[in-house]
Amino acid sequence: MKIVADESVDFEIIISLRKNDFVVLAIDELLKGANDEDVLNFALRENSILITEDKDFGELVYRLNRSHLGIVLFRLSGLDSRSKSEIVVKSFNDNFEKMKNSFSVISPNQTRIKK
Repeated sequence: MKIVADESVDFEIIISLRKNDFVVLAIDELLKGANDEDVLNFALRENSILITEDKDFGELVYRLNRSHLGIVLFRLSGLDSRSKSEIVVKSFNDNFEKMKNSFSVISPNQTRIKK
């Protein structure tokens, strides 16, 4: 399964995931300026988990009941790009299969996964 990275994702994270053999489609490279609905639909068409730093995707999934194949929200503000990347790569290496079809939140000290 691939990963679609919303424009809000620090590009250092995208580079690090790619270096760790994850296939990452970056919205910034493919659909710059797309709205959240279009990004979510793109991830569905690409059979991909969506990664984001934008909590609005939680509203699309929970309040508006939009379909997804997995959303991972990063709550890593205040950290430098390298630290963010290390945390995300470790979490993906440890939890990628569980993140499918789930809403996950990666924070500095934990990854929460809700089916």
